[in-house]
Amino acid sequence: MTGRRVWVSVEGEPRLGTVVERTYTPKKGSELLAVELDEPADGTEKVVVNPAVDDVLFES
Repeated sequence: MTGRRVWVSVEGEPRLGTVVERTYTPKKGSELLAVELDEPADGTEKVVVNPAVDDVLFES
């Protein structure tokens, strides 16, 4: 999963980035992805998303 290119939503705007880390929540084991954005949004360089809940689109 690390290194995959993804589109994520940051403040309602689509942003392209790269998955730099994959972890799971301790209680429920939900997958979390840390995504480093290609272009920072309002000073945000990295976001953490839950692909089961958040808008995440993987590039082929």
